[in-house]
Amino acid sequence: MQITRLQITSVLATTALYFGAFNLNQLVFSTFEFAPGVNWIFLPAGLRLLSTLLLAEEGAIGILLASLFITHTTYPEIDSITGIGAACISAGAPYLTYRLALLCGMPSNLHQLTAGKLSALIVIYSAISAFLHQLWFVERGISTSLISGFSAMFTGDLAGTLIIVYAMKILLAVLRKRPNSN
Repeated sequence: MQITRLQITSVLATTALYFGAFNLNQLVFSTFEFAPGVNWIFLPAGLRLLSTLLLAEEGAIGILLASLFITHTTYPEIDSITGIGAACISAGAPYLTYRLALLCGMPSNLHQLTAGKLSALIVIYSAISAFLHQLWFVERGISTSLISGFSAMFTGDLAGTLIIVYAMKILLAVLRKRPNSN
């Protein structure tokens, strides 16, 4: 299998966008932090799902690379195994959701994805991501309560994903309605 320039560009763009969104979220919503890495509003969660829906594997790889870098630079107190696991979950949860959605009949063309199905996908993704992260954090001794950590992370991932995905949906609808400037 040959890797194309477009695939490399997709991975690098996703990595940069996710890293930037994480830092912007830290700047804007740091007062809404429940625990380190768990925010009541987490916009990068939306980029995780959107990148994976649009770019599949390349999106997941970009999220993984950015998450590894973020974990290493932002949370140096976390041991390497915990950080690598969290990064794998950050990339794996949206990809798992994407693959499950395809198995359940999600259209491969996102234009055919209804608002209701998109909302269900967002809720499922937010639950999978929060559950896997919190299960990992409890297992690694970072968190003591699976339920309270899950509640906070689910809420933050859900809010962030709804904001990002529907902002993009609105932006695309506005751009489609603009007259051609040719």
